[in-house]
This record gives sequence, structure tokens and C-alpha cells, in this order.
Amino acid sequence: MADFERDNIRGEIWDLNLIPNLEGKVALVTGANVTTGLGWNTATQLALKGAKVYIGARSEDKAREAVNAVLEAFPSVQKDNLGIFVADFGDLKQVKAAAERFIATESRLDILVNNAGLLARPLDKEENGISVSMITNHFAVFVLTTTLLPLIKKTATISGDVRIVTLSSTTQKLLPPSVRFDSKESFNIELGGMDGMYPNLLRYGLSKLANLLFARELQRRLDEEGVNAISVSLHPGGVKTPGAIKFAGDSTMLKDCLTPLQGSITPLFAATAPEVLKNKDKYAGAFLMPFGVPSPQDESQDAKDPGLAKELWATTEKIVADILNK
Repeated sequence: MADFERDNIRGEIWDLNLIPNLEGKVALVTGANVTTGLGWNTATQLALKGAKVYIGARSEDKAREAVNAVLEAFPSVQKDNLGIFVADFGDLKQVKAAAERFIATESRLDILVNNAGLLARPLDKEENGISVSMITNHFAVFVLTTTLLPLIKKTATISGDVRIVTLSSTTQKLLPPSVRFDSKESFNIELGGMDGMYPNLLRYGLSKLANLLFARELQRRLDEEGVNAISVSLHPGGVKTPGAIKFAGDSTMLKDCLTPLQGSITPLFAATAPEVLKNKDKYAGAFLMPFGVPSPQDESQDAKDPGLAKELWATTEKIVADILNK
């Protein structure tokens, strides 16, 4: 195994055959329309184990193409067990409406995999003056998850095993210390002074820090309310996806990375492994490395700050309310 891959791994490859029977469970995987991506592979494995899986995409056509790709690749998957979830994560009102439609359609949600996201990019702002990276990678995840919380809580009373899995990254460890999330401007802060990709990578890392803190604060709130659900964030590893190839500019640079299916192993572990429920104290609110290992040493100091997590939640909540009420 190459050094790049080894640096992103803390445990042995988890056997996908250990995914339990998921019949009767409902899952939603965002950003799941690309067959060579993490989301599609995650959704497919859940469907193969009998779950009813909603495949998330920005358009209905893309979502239906992804469904057809699953059925073509795996004829054993029942067509009725595949649904679509359509929302552009750059539009928070659209995300909110899609989540509300989901609640009106489904009576439960056992597994939510917050997979959709953008890789490193220049600082471009959307109409509300917030970084597009932050809107897509963090704010949309916040809106989706919090809107679905009533259904998630309802399901927890039925099954006692509900998982919210949010993809983060080890890039959060690259950030300088003492990050704040106390204003709209703090989500747009420039963290790198050199030209080229480095500032873009730090901006991405900032959004991934927000993902980790969000997942941890969500767990604290669930525990406070006595909700039997588990929120986990994770780094899937260095994965050779179309987005990664585009960012790297040369696919040969990623030749030793994980395949998309291998990259889906840690999200699938977090979403389904029985040991996560059996050892809730170990996994709830944890940051996992491949292939399912809680890894505090791969978190920045800011990632471990409960005060910053609360600040992020409060500021995000206020900004979201302002945007949605426009």
C-alpha cells in the first residue's frame, strides 16, 4: 500500500459483507448520482442490504440516471426500494423544501448520509454574501438535517438505531488555530496568503471543520434530549473520484488512492455497523478515519472545542433563519 493511502488509514478494511440486513429501514444519501463517486457506492450498498434508499442529486434527471445505473449494475435490487431526493445544495430554500417533502412522503428515516459537497475552490460568494463552499458544504447540511430532525427523532423511538453520518476531512487539521464562527464574515475568512491552491484548500478545510463541529454539537443536543440516535463525522480517505481528479489536475497523482467503493467503506461502517450502536460511548460524536476508527489525533484543537461547536450552531441558525425568511 502506498504512503499516501497509508497516511489516511487507521484500521483494517471493514468487510462490506458485515452490513446487517436493512430491510424495513429508510436511508437518504446526498450527492449520490455519480457512479464513480462515494455517494452512489454508499447508496448502492445500502440498497443491496434491503434498505429503501433515496439517491440525492441536483436534478431529477441526474437522480433517475443514478437509480437506473443501480438497477442495471445490480438487478437484485428492487426498483421500489430506490427513490430520488432532488435539491440544489447551493439553494437553502430548495433544500428546506425538499426535506419537507421527504417528511410528507416517508414515515421514517433510519440513515442520513450527508455526503454532498464541493471540493476546494476559489472564494466565490452566493447571493447572500457567503462562500459557495460554505453554503454547499455546511449550511445546506445544517438545513437538511435540522429540517429532518422531527422524522429522525420519531424513527429513533421506533428502532432505537438511527445514524446521521456527515462527511468531513482531515483538511480541518491544516487550519491555523483559534478559528471563529461568530459572524457571517467568519465563514468567508481567508486563511492562506500564498497564491495557487493552498488558500482554496484551507477554505475547504474550514467547511470540513464546520461539518465535524456540526456533527458533534448535534450529538450533544440529541443526548440532551434523550434521543437514541448517533451522529458521526468522518474522513473517507484519499479517494479517486471525478472531483478529486479535477482538483488534482492529473489522475496519475491519485493512482494510489482508494477506489470510490473503498472510500464508501467508512461511511457505510458508520451508518450500519452493529458495533457502533453497541459501543455508543465510543462512536457517538466521534470523528472516524478509514476504516471506522475514532481518531482524535486527526482532529485539530478547534475541532475538539465544544464552545466553538455551540458558536457555530448558533451563528448558523441565525444566518439560515435570515436567508429562509427573505
